[in-house]
Amino acid sequence: MRTLPSKRMSLLTEREAQLVLSSAPRNLAELSPRELRGRIVRTRRLMEKYQDVAQRQRREALRKELPSRSRRAEGNRNTLQKAEYFALTLERFEKRLAMLERKAQVRTRAASSPGPRRAKRAVTKRAATEGRKPARRTRVVAGRTAKTTRSRASGQKRGGALKQERFPSLKRQAQASGRGRRTQARRDSRR
Repeated sequence: MRTLPSKRMSLLTEREAQLVLSSAPRNLAELSPRELRGRIVRTRRLMEKYQDVAQRQRREALRKELPSRSRRAEGNRNTLQKAEYFALTLERFEKRLAMLERKAQVRTRAASSPGPRRAKRAVTKRAATEGRKPARRTRVVAGRTAKTTRSRASGQKRGGALKQERFPSLKRQAQASGRGRRTQARRDSRR
């Protein structure tokens, strides 16, 4: 007999229920391999915990072990049920992770394998330089020079700062600090 989801969820705590619900197919698709590994660890720990608790309760019910609480354990059906839910959840997480890892292997294999080989053509030096565009020259316009492609290339080498330049808060800061520099330059020129 299949249990109703409401009955199943009533046995679980809120965090445990969230973990079990995140193993649903529509939710599994949104998880990254790193998140899946973390959830696998949590699920396995909970499954083992409830299996151990069920075993202890069984031994207490059979009077082979002293009760850990004042009242002796009478049944462990719900605890076994919880261990089973976590075993099913663990299975779903592991299947999804295995599938993602297979896809990643296929991608890396495809990327590492050389593409179709092309016959190399003998190219003279003159023919090789003919297709290139001439180097961009700087113009002097009212005392200012136009930006060269060289400054852009050096900006790309900087790395991490490029992404930060797109943040609106940093744009405002740059504008404010530029304004401060201009007003300071104006003051200095008046002295």
